[in-house]
Amino acid sequence: MIRTFLALTVLTTPTPSAPDLTWAACPGDTASELRCADVPVALAPGSDRKLTLKVARLPATGKKKGTVMVNFGGPQGDQIAIMRSVAKIFTKIRQSMDVVTWDPRGYPGLSTPVLQCDWGPLRTPAFPRDQAGLDRLAATNKARGDRCRDTDPALFDHMDSASDARDAEAIRRALGEDRMNFIGTSYGGTIAQAYARQFPARVRTMYVDGTGNHSAGNWERELTAMARDRERQMDRFFAWAPKGMEQRWRRLVARAAKEPIPAPEVDARYDGTQLRALGSQKAVRGPAEWDALLAAIRVAEGGDASGFAPGGQDPYPGIMGGGVKECLDFPRTESRRSLARTVRRLRQVAPNTGAAFPLAWHAPLTCAGWPAQVANPPSPLPGKLPPMLGAGTWLDYAPTSRLVEQVRGSRMIKFDGPGHNLFAAMANACVIGHVSAYVTTGKLPPRGTECS
Repeated sequence: MIRTFLALTVLTTPTPSAPDLTWAACPGDTASELRCADVPVALAPGSDRKLTLKVARLPATGKKKGTVMVNFGGPQGDQIAIMRSVAKIFTKIRQSMDVVTWDPRGYPGLSTPVLQCDWGPLRTPAFPRDQAGLDRLAATNKARGDRCRDTDPALFDHMDSASDARDAEAIRRALGEDRMNFIGTSYGGTIAQAYARQFPARVRTMYVDGTGNHSAGNWERELTAMARDRERQMDRFFAWAPKGMEQRWRRLVARAAKEPIPAPEVDARYDGTQLRALGSQKAVRGPAEWDALLAAIRVAEGGDASGFAPGGQDPYPGIMGGGVKECLDFPRTESRRSLARTVRRLRQVAPNTGAAFPLAWHAPLTCAGWPAQVANPPSPLPGKLPPMLGAGTWLDYAPTSRLVEQVRGSRMIKFDGPGHNLFAAMANACVIGHVSAYVTTGKLPPRGTECS
């Protein structure tokens, strides 16, 4: 059973005159062009409590005509440090615009206060065998969440992307901008979608890159689409691999589902879901990883799955950041029966990858029992938004397209290759050129535009 919640209210507030922000060198940074200021924001709508956001600005190098707001994803992340490290990608934009980012509420960074939580890697649990197993997992999750929540319950309950979007709106008002240009990459695209839902009249341009479709009207249908997206990446690998490798892969996964295969080099044992996750992670990285994946399958057939181990200290699949934001942004399950139905369906439509991806596996299992309700569930974008621009790689193109296509007149840039986050992380010059033209002039690239 999936919990349902009230839709977000669309907020349109008049733009007050800009306060006098005090811009100075960012803490610990005396060498870069970045300048920082403090912006107070409300903890929640109607709340008297204020948080202090540290906002950073790369000033326009020419005559300023507006501002571009950026969130690079994470979902946590030291956004100011990221912008300092990738400042060059904004060279064209800065000819006529300031570029602004902020360290998000609650996370370690320059904004205050900070939740005292475990922000390290979090291992994805195994799918429970029965309702009692899901209940035990929910109790474990609640205890983990409570340890974090106890440091500041009100802040913990307002760590969702809709709260981040309201923070972005407070920054817009503080800057005195009538409308905002928003760049959201990776999980930053989820925050961009939340902004578009709440403040559509304040959007001038919006670019999303490598983001999921948090604006789906039917979440189960979106999970099915995501499973097919993942399956296509394995299909690419099998089209390259020797004949018969797909059947060998399925036999290996079925064997691991009955009895986990040891990975002695990392002191681990991988079940079928873990093999699917680790194998698809290698497949989506493209030809550079395919030889290693092929070798890992062959050696695992002999009883050693060490070749599937990811880098890092934990040999098992998981994500960074404790899931604080994700557990407030995405639906969660309370019933092992409904979870099992979803898993069966995804394994039917994607037999090589199944439900072994974060939003079908990690999020439901690590958020079950979470001590705060879902505050920002997926919901469609409003009808009246200016045309958006999106971009995506092999894995990212389809979900980003499903988001962008909701807005009439929008465009997508296609990249025929592996990777993630074309604009910031990959710094693709072709994509940067199109994005720069779009946010500064409003001009979209032609339909069918591809970058290499």
